[in-house]
Amino acid sequence: MRGLDYYTRTTFEFVHDGLGSQSAVGGGGRYDGLSEMIGGPALPSVGWALGVDRTVLALEAEGVELDIPSTTAVFAVPLGEEARRVLFGKVTELRKNGIATDFSYGGKGLKGAMKNANRSGARYAIVAGERDLADGVVQLKDMESGEQTAVGVNEIVAELEARLG
Repeated sequence: MRGLDYYTRTTFEFVHDGLGSQSAVGGGGRYDGLSEMIGGPALPSVGWALGVDRTVLALEAEGVELDIPSTTAVFAVPLGEEARRVLFGKVTELRKNGIATDFSYGGKGLKGAMKNANRSGARYAIVAGERDLADGVVQLKDMESGEQTAVGVNEIVAELEARLG
């Protein structure tokens, strides 16, 4: 089974024969006593884990074709709290519309965030700061050409759908 010392009584494992010698996809079990081992209270527990990469390999072995975007299409870079709120909403909307979009989390400045946008392979970056939002726009940067244009906050999703569609 899992080979982890903290399991007690019941353990389980999900395997797939199409994965070769490393056939485990996931597993788990009961681990009463683990909480105490790490300094917590007595707490009867159960848990499990599933390997995403192993699950994808098992699905492929079954002939299931996955529609997984190979790269990020859009990377959002907020500069400030209001921009973070606004762009997070736009990222959510883009994702709902099937556009692979990522977001610059953390407190990185513009330079660090744009480095991450470049590393992500994104075709476009959306950048917004306080001044942009006051004007009702975001900056749309074409990561290939370097061209940057102001696009209305309420038009950015439609604009990206048109450019990427």
